[in-house]
Amino acid sequence: MMHSLIQLSIAVLLLPLLSFVVLIFFNRRLPRMGDFVGVGLVGTAFACALTIFWQVVVQHYDPAFRVAWEFTWLDFGNVPGVGPLQVKMGIVIDNLTAIMLAMVTLISTLVHLYSTGYMQGDPKYGRFFAYLGIFTFSMIGIVLSDNLFSIYMFWELVGLSSYLLIGFYFYKDSAADAQKKAFLTNRIGDIGMWLGILILYSQFHTFGYREIFENIAAGKFNMSNGWLTAAGILLFMGCVGKSAQFPLHVWLPDAMEGPTPVSALIHAATMVAAGVYFVARIFVLLTPDALHVIAFIGAFTAFMSATIAITQHDIKRVLAYSTVSQLGYMVLGLGVGSYSAALFHLLTHAFFKACLFLGSGAIIHAMHHEQDMRWMGGLYKKMPWTFVTFSIATLALAGLPLTSGFLSKDAILAGALGFAQVEGGGIYYLVPAFGFAAAVMTAFYMGRQVWLVFFGESRTHLKPAEEHGHDAHAAHGHDDHGHEDHGHHEVHEVPWNMRLPLVILATLSVFIVFSPDPLDGGKGWFMHLVQTPATVVASTEAAHEAASLHAPEAGKLLAEAHTDNQHVEAAATHQTEGHGPVYADPRQAEIAHMTHANHFPAIQLSSLMLVIGIGMAFIVYVFRIIDPDKTAHSIRPLYLYSFNKWYWDEIYDATFIKGSMLISKILAWFDANIVDGIVNGIATIFRKFAFANGGFDKYVVDGLVNFTAFTVQTTGAVFRKIQTGKVQTYLLMVVVAVLAYFAFYIAQLIK
Repeated sequence: MMHSLIQLSIAVLLLPLLSFVVLIFFNRRLPRMGDFVGVGLVGTAFACALTIFWQVVVQHYDPAFRVAWEFTWLDFGNVPGVGPLQVKMGIVIDNLTAIMLAMVTLISTLVHLYSTGYMQGDPKYGRFFAYLGIFTFSMIGIVLSDNLFSIYMFWELVGLSSYLLIGFYFYKDSAADAQKKAFLTNRIGDIGMWLGILILYSQFHTFGYREIFENIAAGKFNMSNGWLTAAGILLFMGCVGKSAQFPLHVWLPDAMEGPTPVSALIHAATMVAAGVYFVARIFVLLTPDALHVIAFIGAFTAFMSATIAITQHDIKRVLAYSTVSQLGYMVLGLGVGSYSAALFHLLTHAFFKACLFLGSGAIIHAMHHEQDMRWMGGLYKKMPWTFVTFSIATLALAGLPLTSGFLSKDAILAGALGFAQVEGGGIYYLVPAFGFAAAVMTAFYMGRQVWLVFFGESRTHLKPAEEHGHDAHAAHGHDDHGHEDHGHHEVHEVPWNMRLPLVILATLSVFIVFSPDPLDGGKGWFMHLVQTPATVVASTEAAHEAASLHAPEAGKLLAEAHTDNQHVEAAATHQTEGHGPVYADPRQAEIAHMTHANHFPAIQLSSLMLVIGIGMAFIVYVFRIIDPDKTAHSIRPLYLYSFNKWYWDEIYDATFIKGSMLISKILAWFDANIVDGIVNGIATIFRKFAFANGGFDKYVVDGLVNFTAFTVQTTGAVFRKIQTGKVQTYLLMVVVAVLAYFAFYIAQLIK
């Protein structure tokens, strides 16, 4: 069975890549620009993933199921000062992997099918399906990776894929800016993630999850606990970027510049899901301090994004900020230790958010690329299938009982309450407070959206004349697909290839798919199979007893501890300060116990928030007891604060962007005037020195050489007159010399 699972998983990975290769090179040579290749290959990948899901989840139904396969990718041999250096690649298949594979490939298949209708006629139709293939391949690679190095490789491929798809209409400045914003913002988080990976590698000389976890469990982390916390937070920065958490959340709403099917894929199954999935994979190495940071960032993100969504007019932008808020819930859940609930919400959210985005795409398609909800209305009669599926997904997002969102979100809120109580209250109550506040706002802005889009009378005629024929996605007189906009036509329901994905996703948003109990309480198959990645403990006492033992003994005790209560989460393992052994953290079991105790209080509070939120939506938009326009005018500063997204873009522009530009200008001035000044000054000095040296060489050195040559030449000329070669001349000179000598001698005698 192991070999068949590995082979199937490799097929799931490579089929979308094959789709990309075929379509990127040959789409124009294929019928329908090769859309059937993309749909067929990704659909086949889904069939393989479904087979894995059946064998792992249905047939085995074992929380501890795990199959792994690895091979040596690079072998550098024995590196001096480092030792043996190898980089391995591998695949790990467990319950979470099987579930994620099925979810990613299903939604990708539905998006491919939906796109055959939505993108029909686009001049880059084939290239779009190629990009969807590489995006799906990248996310599947993240899901299957068994080590930090390979997940980082696929992590960057996801970033590349999102860059290509967000900027698909690159001829529009807004799309080009959005793709650059997404790419650069994510690089900030990825730098932190890579630093965290390097910290762990410097300690353990391995990238493998299991090896790292085993080393930490054995107390082999030689740095202090603070370094382990730092490594966890740095790794979490990757999630902050990919899953759009504060303060790197600003890229995701702008990602709406891509085609609507891309939004469904990004917001449901690929890019934003990657961050939460990664934190889940490294959960066991996160210290309590790191988890606290994660919990507060998730809670604040959930609250902040919800406050922004309530004032947006663009139908996709409301859903975008909703996604940021729901991702905040997932991160919050991981931070408070509700591991299973957070991942459960990742799964349920994928289905109903994909349904909402594809539903919004159907509405935009039917409205001829109108995205402003103020100019919609009355669509429930003309688009009944879209209305029903969109409404079911909306109720799931709001957390209405009998929906999947109710099961998962309330489990997170119960965990937040338990977390605050175990940590002693105080500031820790901000975590559940932000969570419940976001819940009431979610119900409000989704109720507002459904009413503005589907109910009342059509408001298309109220749209200002200067906006007609030029919607938020149009550029230079062209619509979302680059076609000329010939005006408005009658609204109608979308074709079957766009309708079928909505029906499937809406069905998967109902509670019965995940649990026979509409109030759940942890009885569903997901909560049973995807448990905290440590051994399940029976009680807080077992965890305390394990905490007094060294890691191997603790592991044995925890393994033997039998539990009747599936609500009790596992005890996470963390290291004591310095070189000591790793102990089970008893607080995790205590939080799990308090989470179970708070299950029904969380349901009651969440239901109250739901009633308040939907009630406010009815009061404002249905009964018009409160006029939204007058209210917005009366609280204009708050309204503008929300509508302008807390001014985060302006703040970043005024600080980081303009600050970077100022620093670059200062450095440019320093380079031009100081560095270049020094270089030019030195050059001038050396030039003058060289000139002087040249003069000395020319007039002194060359002068002496030339004078010597002149002297020798002159002397030679004189001696040429004497050296005649005649014997008579030489005899005469001898006689003259002898006579001169005698004359000189006689003169000396006379003296």
